Amino acid sequence: MTELTIDLDRERHALRTLFGFDDFLPLQAQAVAAALAGENLFVLWPTGGGKSLIYQYPALTRPGLSLVVSPLIALMRDQVAKLSARGLPAGALHMDQDVGEAQACRRALARGELRLLYLSPERLAEPEAREKMREAGVRLLAVDEAHCVSQWGHDFRPDYGRIAEAAAALGHPQMIAATATAAPRTRDEVISKLFSTPPRLIIGSFRRPNISLSVEACSGDPARRIALLVAARRGQSSIVYCASRRQTEHIAAALADAGLDATAYHAGLPGQAREERQDAFLRSPDMVMVATIAFGLGVDKPDVRTIIHAGLPDHVETLYQETGRAGRDGRPAEAIALFDPARLRALSDARPDIARIDPASAERAAALIRYFTTTGCREQALLAPLGEACPPCGLCDNCRSGVARFRAAAQAVARAPHAVRSGLKRVLARSLGRWTVVPPFGDEPGEELRAPFLPPAPPDAALTVTESRRLRRLREARKALARKLGVAPVRLIGEAGLLALAVEPPDSLAALLARAGDESGLLARHGAALLESVRDD
Repeated sequence: MTELTIDLDRERHALRTLFGFDDFLPLQAQAVAAALAGENLFVLWPTGGGKSLIYQYPALTRPGLSLVVSPLIALMRDQVAKLSARGLPAGALHMDQDVGEAQACRRALARGELRLLYLSPERLAEPEAREKMREAGVRLLAVDEAHCVSQWGHDFRPDYGRIAEAAAALGHPQMIAATATAAPRTRDEVISKLFSTPPRLIIGSFRRPNISLSVEACSGDPARRIALLVAARRGQSSIVYCASRRQTEHIAAALADAGLDATAYHAGLPGQAREERQDAFLRSPDMVMVATIAFGLGVDKPDVRTIIHAGLPDHVETLYQETGRAGRDGRPAEAIALFDPARLRALSDARPDIARIDPASAERAAALIRYFTTTGCREQALLAPLGEACPPCGLCDNCRSGVARFRAAAQAVARAPHAVRSGLKRVLARSLGRWTVVPPFGDEPGEELRAPFLPPAPPDAALTVTESRRLRRLREARKALARKLGVAPVRLIGEAGLLALAVEPPDSLAALLARAGDESGLLARHGAALLESVRDD
């Protein structure tokens, strides 16, 4: 395809007038240029990257009607409200409207007053609605959340499979597909099902460098643990993602009982209730929304600081979609994924049977298991199934806690002659900052991590008498502090971190934090008790 250019000065003026932005982002400029030239596009880049502008800008700066197919009523409401507030001619048709609202939108369509019409795939499939749109003259058909087209995607929607048929009935208008998540297999199917000829493919990096990823084992009901996590982040806007409507209600109630501002959101609620809860969340600086995956797609709330996944998602793509709702303003954010070790083990054990029936599903299960069990960079494990390789993020729990360094050092210790192994273990104890416990799975699903990979922490016998006493006091202080705070001891500081403090005791809280790390933020507030315990009598 030829390289495209646009008159940036003219387009920037229109961009500033219509949308209030001073300039296009680099990939936006490339995609908008292709869209203005009439090309079919398939745009893939992360949540918060400005994909909606790729079809909104041509729709509002060029003549004709543009349709946007979206699976999410929340997205339609949010974007139409923002466009209408700027005086831009946009409307929506979906299955959750009252009769008066739908009729008003149809009248505006018939009078040629709309330039941008959002609609659900169900509405697009209606013959009568198609005829009205054909009469209005559709110039552009945009498909948001295009991964829903693919049966391999994490959110397959059968109604999306009829979009190509609708495009033919509308006279094959220009088509733009956009999504934040599509693995290579999903991309191929989206292209084959939506486009009659290969589109221009514009792929940005899926990395979100401001989001810190972490996982936690949590057996049984996660409500209490989630309440503790949210309480520790009081004053922040957060989303808790759940697998079912029932779980959203249960966890929202648990958070409310703990004195937290939380509410549930799912498709089973009346339309008015969903609207009210979404609007309240958008206005609030510190509300917690407990929701199924549908909430947040396309909803522009840039200051969500924390995402908590209440359990194992279906796919890594789902995990990525949910994670991407955090930190859209570019400021630091975090995504914490809880998992039940028994469920993860069951999924690992079932993989051979799944592979015999559906190899693709077994691959997705392997990718999900790898994310939760890797001892390497968590972001690398998240992006690899999406077809992107990246260097270690430096922010995830494994990167911060030095798991990768520990694993490499442990392998060196295991290969060393027996006579020098004790001395190497002592050096390892001195050099390590902190160790976070991971579940007993290997990088390959179903593979146990044996001693050459994750040996136990160096034994107390490798320490001097003074250091052993100091380590015993540290353990007792950690246990007492963890009981007081209601957290697992390893959430405060891991065993290798305790060993490092026992060997080289810090003389200040700052030195303690530098040596042990502080992933949870608890040591900065409560570390004085540990500091006191390392002072020799």
